[in-house]
Amino acid sequence: MAEVVTFGVQEIVKKVASLASEEISLVWGFQGELTKLRESLLLTEAMLRDAGQSKEVRPEAVQIWVNKLEDIAHEADDVLDECGYELLRRQVEVRNQMKKKVLNFLSLHYNPILFRLKMAHKIENINSALENLNKKAASIGLVNKKFSDATSSREIAVDRETVSIFKRDEKNIVGREKIVSEIVTTLINSSNTQENENLPVMAIVGMAGLGKTTLAKCVYHEDEIGRRFTEKIWICVSIPFEVKSILSKILEHLKPEKARMQDTDAIIKIFKKI
Repeated sequence: MAEVVTFGVQEIVKKVASLASEEISLVWGFQGELTKLRESLLLTEAMLRDAGQSKEVRPEAVQIWVNKLEDIAHEADDVLDECGYELLRRQVEVRNQMKKKVLNFLSLHYNPILFRLKMAHKIENINSALENLNKKAASIGLVNKKFSDATSSREIAVDRETVSIFKRDEKNIVGREKIVSEIVTTLINSSNTQENENLPVMAIVGMAGLGKTTLAKCVYHEDEIGRRFTEKIWICVSIPFEVKSILSKILEHLKPEKARMQDTDAIIKIFKKI
């Protein structure tokens, strides 16, 4: 159990680091809380790892502690996904403005100040819950011995690049037919109703290991998607998030002969002509 939660914590730490690296107004007002969250998660991860090597740990108490940590981790993951979605929403909005579109279906009734206040409050509550949980760690034998090592190891995080091709154990998944069908229907209906003026976005969120990538592959390879959309592109988003890198990868698929272009404005102009 602890090993699974540790892996989940590592993934959340990567999300925090990626979001904190964005030098945009999205994180104004809670940059400090993001930094605190990352440090608390690294501390928690180090204690979980040390738990497996300690003879003084109380197994039953640790199990309860780990269960509480898992709840907090789920909450943190949801909040970070919400921030990530907002970042994507803003980038879509900028693209639409470049195309001189006045109305963006993702911008209705949106207040950036209220969003930052809401996120700051949520992350502050998560930090408080983690702080209280870590205070109880010593009483059950969880002691941080190698926090500095954990910090340095997390600094060198390697991206896990994904591909659209199914692995041998992924293709024959069972029990996802309904949700795949619902996602496909939503994407096609959104494409039909937006009249090519806006870019519909659907996020698949959840803790690491739940099969989000496999689900996305199932949708990507659906026959109905292939019939409806003339172009399909599978892009692996880097950590930290880099717009130019994503645009270059898209261009590489659409116009291989232009793949070496580095100027973002020039790439966008090519997209407008497609």
